[in-house]
This record gives sequence, structure tokens and C-alpha cells, in this order.
Amino acid sequence: MVLVIALITAGCVSGNAATPVTPSGISLAAGTPAGSTNPSGSPAAASHTPGVGQTLLTPGHILDMTYPFDNTSIYWPNAQGFNLTPESAGMTEKGYWYAANFYSASEHGGTHADAPLHFAKDGRTIDQVPLSEWIGPAVVIDVREQCARNRDYLLTVSDITGWEKTYGRIPDGAWVIMYTGIDTQYYPDPVQVMGTGKKGLSAIPDLSFPGFSRESAEFLVKERTITGIALDTPSMDYGKSEDFPVHQVICGADKLALENIANLDKLPASGATLYVIPMNIKGGTGAPARVFAILP
Repeated sequence: MVLVIALITAGCVSGNAATPVTPSGISLAAGTPAGSTNPSGSPAAASHTPGVGQTLLTPGHILDMTYPFDNTSIYWPNAQGFNLTPESAGMTEKGYWYAANFYSASEHGGTHADAPLHFAKDGRTIDQVPLSEWIGPAVVIDVREQCARNRDYLLTVSDITGWEKTYGRIPDGAWVIMYTGIDTQYYPDPVQVMGTGKKGLSAIPDLSFPGFSRESAEFLVKERTITGIALDTPSMDYGKSEDFPVHQVICGADKLALENIANLDKLPASGATLYVIPMNIKGGTGAPARVFAILP
């Protein structure tokens, strides 16, 4: 896991797009999401120094696939959203700056990971899944055209085998990603992403967005050897689902899932490697996650 640790400590993940890593060093803007500033108002990444990530990744590219968490982050309508409360921010009596915040949120919202326990009674918790298991080849199945015609589109087995006709059999350990275009184009607009801007249980019947079909999930866990599935919507089941069969299939097979992942328009159909670093919540059914890809 040297690679993952080095990437974190080097601060070399870009907030919006792929950042080239070259022998001359990493872009100084690579460590901070777009729009971030330090307390003085200048770009927070300006003082960052290229680290060991450049030697590990040359000449690769890092693509950040994580939406920043704030009060606009997409959560299930009846779940507690993300809330950040400033606790301290200012100069102390001893003359140094100190800032700290309090945050709270449900496990399942924004860019996040699902552990098997989420829909499997005896499934593993998020902290029981080793980091090595969160890494795998990225398989991107582009169904934007189908989803543009039908917001409630379900990924089919034919969509999967169609990808394989072009790129070959899905590699073992892969993350199979459904590229709907919904989050990628509209996140975090709740009406465009979820089909409704309402909150609470009354919003559930109005949910409308694409997802995997039960048949596609069963095919992937029975006929292929995958790490998990992912997509750019709030749920691997489509919005109209009432019994969440895809969650049941994936979690029941001890597989993993990612929801609300970003920047799929920059991820190639094949050849990239996906890395996921979920918050290590003991007993967690899921967790916010930093998701990124190393591009070919």
C-alpha cells in the first residue's frame, strides 16, 4: 500500500481533472480542489511542494473522482445531509492561527462507498474490508444515450457484453462503472440528479434516475470476478426501486459499491486503475470515500 499512502502524503490529487505527473514535478495546484483557499485568501495549494508521488507515478495521470462535501452534497431525501459547523477560527492569545470545525452526516451520501453489511445481515463492515480490496481495473460502460432517453434506464447484460466485444472480457478484480451522465452533468442539483428537490419520506416516490438491473448485477457476481460496481448516480438501484435488488445482490455476494462518483467524462472506457480510500468507520455500513484513478 506504499502507493496509496504516498499519494495522500504527497498531496498530488487534483480537484477537477487529471493532473500530469512529470519528471519535472507535480503541478503546484494539484493538492487542493478547485476554489480552495488558505486563511489569507491565496490559493491553498500555492505552498505545496512536489513529493514522492512524482517518482511513483511518472508519467501517469491522477484523476480525482470525488465530489467535495458541503451542504449541497446529494443525500437520500430522508437522510441527514452533510453539515459543517465552524468551532474556532482566529488568532489565539499566543499569536498563532487556529481553526477547527465540527461535521456530521449520514454514511451514505456524496461520493461514498457501500460495505456488504449495508444490505447483507452478516456482511463485512467498512473497516473490515482491506485497502487492497478497494483497488482494481476500471471498466466504464457508457450508457449516456440510453439514460438521456429514459431517466429510469436499467443497465442490461447486453450493455456489459457489448463493452466486452470492444475491449475484451472484464478483467478479474474490476470495478464495473455505469456511466449515466446524470451526476457528471448535473451534480449537485437535486432536481436534475434525483428527480426531485423535496426532502423527507414524501420525496421517495418522486425519485427518478438510472441504475443497474438485477440481471446485470447477478451476471457480474456469478459470471465475472469483480471487486464491485460504481456509477454517477445516488444509488446502484434506480430511483423507482422499492426493494433495492441490486444492493441485495451486490452486498449479498460480498462485493463493494461506489455511488455519486465524479469526472466519468474524463475516465477512459478501459485501461485506468481505480483507487478508493473510504473513511475507516468501525462498524460502518458505508463511508464517505476519496475515489481517484490512475490513467493510462
